[in-house]
Amino acid sequence: MKGKVIIYYGKGEGKTSAALGRAIRALGQKFKVAIFQFMKGRKTGEYKFLRKCNVKIKLCGPKFFLLRKTDFNAHRDKTKEYFEKVKKIIAKQKVDLLVLDEILYAIEFKLIRESELINLLEKRKKINIILTGRKVSKKLKNLADQISRIDKIKHYYDKKHKAKRGLDY
Repeated sequence: MKGKVIIYYGKGEGKTSAALGRAIRALGQKFKVAIFQFMKGRKTGEYKFLRKCNVKIKLCGPKFFLLRKTDFNAHRDKTKEYFEKVKKIIAKQKVDLLVLDEILYAIEFKLIRESELINLLEKRKKINIILTGRKVSKKLKNLADQISRIDKIKHYYDKKHKAKRGLDY
């Protein structure tokens, strides 16, 4: 049976949380799970916790945000490095669930081509794959088995409040 492609996208908070919730569910059923967090380089609360649980979770970005053109190369290089590792995992069919957190941002910022991701998804065989990010193309929507859009209604960031440890990272 072919693995499912699940997408969480939108401008709202909770895409990563939804994907990680699915990962925890799979772990509870003794599934093998790998999580790749593209464009992220900071050790967040969820990263620290999952590492303690011996979950394969990888930070696939530099420790700084992609804010300037000068940051692009560092982000692109990290993305390409870890995307190659994802390809190997899929080729060897080593996991039951693969979370590609923020991979849609990597495509949006042209760190990798969408065609590379689509090609990879088509080789998934039995692996279930979760994608997260802000925007999703029609091609990826057509390929997906399940899509959830997460919209922002209200957020304390709008009032210039800073990210809160334990809630946002």
